[in-house]
Amino acid sequence: MDPLALVADHLDRAGVAADVEVRIDPPTGEGIAQGRTGLMTVHGRDGGAPRRLGLEVASVATGILATQGALAAQIGRLRGMPIERVTVPGLAGALQFVRHQLAIATGGGSFPFRPGGVPGTPLRTGDGVWVELEVLSGDDWAAFWRQLGLDGARVVGAAWLPFVYRYLAGECRVPPELPAAFARHSLAEIQAFAATCGVAVVPVRLTSADGVALWTLQPHDAVPARRSTAETPDAPLRGLRVVEVTSRLQGPLAGRLLHQLGAHVTKVEPPGGDFGRHSPPLAGEFGAAYLAYNDGKDLVEIDYKSAAGRAELRDLAAGADVFLHNWRPGRAEELGLDPDSVARANPAVVHAFASGWGGIDDPPCPIAGDFVVQAYAGTGSLLHPPGAPPLPSRLTLVDVAGGLLAAEAVLAGLLHRERTGQGCAVGSSLIRAAATLATAATQPWGPLDGPIDTTAGFLVVSPEDPQAAQRLRKDCGLPETASDVEVRARLGQAPAAEWAETLSVPAVVVPPDLTGLPADPALTGLLERAGGACWIPGVPWRFDA
Repeated sequence: MDPLALVADHLDRAGVAADVEVRIDPPTGEGIAQGRTGLMTVHGRDGGAPRRLGLEVASVATGILATQGALAAQIGRLRGMPIERVTVPGLAGALQFVRHQLAIATGGGSFPFRPGGVPGTPLRTGDGVWVELEVLSGDDWAAFWRQLGLDGARVVGAAWLPFVYRYLAGECRVPPELPAAFARHSLAEIQAFAATCGVAVVPVRLTSADGVALWTLQPHDAVPARRSTAETPDAPLRGLRVVEVTSRLQGPLAGRLLHQLGAHVTKVEPPGGDFGRHSPPLAGEFGAAYLAYNDGKDLVEIDYKSAAGRAELRDLAAGADVFLHNWRPGRAEELGLDPDSVARANPAVVHAFASGWGGIDDPPCPIAGDFVVQAYAGTGSLLHPPGAPPLPSRLTLVDVAGGLLAAEAVLAGLLHRERTGQGCAVGSSLIRAAATLATAATQPWGPLDGPIDTTAGFLVVSPEDPQAAQRLRKDCGLPETASDVEVRARLGQAPAAEWAETLSVPAVVVPPDLTGLPADPALTGLLERAGGACWIPGVPWRFDA
């Protein structure tokens, strides 16, 4: 997928004319991006070897970042900034998907459990259906497995933390008794057990999600009240205030991107702080994953379950340019912080709801974690070669894509406000993110498409045209008529690093883990330190006059 084509498509859907130049520089092919940034490393972690993703997720993310840059540039121009061009590096999108994995790898902390056992969820029922689970409490987890005939700390208890941390670890290994117990029951039985325990059960679909909008924008009915800054900003969103009430990954990523564009972001957390603030693995005094999504934000704790706390939060929203939340449906209305209520006090606000299932009429469950959304959306059916199980990736693909789209929606809302003086409500969701990724499905399963196992390490090559393919054969000492299978076999006979240095076509060594990414010269300037304790993706845009 061409990221610039995605930019044109997204701007067209938003009804926005691109009046700034957008560049991807340097352009980077999907395979090289997945290999160089560790996407293949994390995606293959459960199986013990790097794997390519069948979706062009890196290209999609780079295109969304470039769309954000185009929207932000136009906002900046309306606020007095002389912006004519925005540039996004070709590797910037891929790095978003390893954001917290990179922070964890470089933060020096460790997980509070010992990995071991067999791959965990999705698990297969006795009637052959792959099923993804989502469970929010250890008590519900234990109750569910008791229904399936398992009990006790040695098996069920030992599996709880690996299951909880699978989003951060990029793998999930559990005692073999769990999949064995699952396989003794039908899907109908599993669903009946889950219904009594508060457990979400979502069968893995074989068809991909499509047909839902990227995001929505609805102008407020309130009287327009345009807000501007007294001085020309030095970043597109400088001087704008974002109040963010979010958790997990999707909403915090959107807030982090808005901060990187210059906005002042106040993150509202419950008393004691977000559960991830001190959740291991730590990087310094904070959880590494928490830093990856929240570095640079102002943190305030408000008990908005109380009347005084709700009043305090409403006061913050009344003074914000953006109010961003990812509460369950109906929660904003219960708190008096729905779009209409906030707009009555603040007609210029962009009210942003980053939901899980927004865009479909009949969600499969109330919980909308990344992996159950991947399962419902059929994402796994597009990730793997024909004949492989259609399982979700351990990469948090829809959380990250959802955060990217939420930030894009906010920027579209801010641009609408700058042009019309009218605030608005914007909505995005994880299921919309899954549908967006599905538009970038490919069939990269040829002999040279995935990582090649060499005598030392894994290699990714990208002969992007017939001329490059012929050069590759020459580099390998093979005749022009050699097949891709023969080329792959030849590449396997020497170390990956040696080939990466000598080949005349794009080629990279797949990192065995993410600890070495900050030292990769190709990533110079693309990473930054968070809290002085770990590395995360840096600002992905450059704005030029």
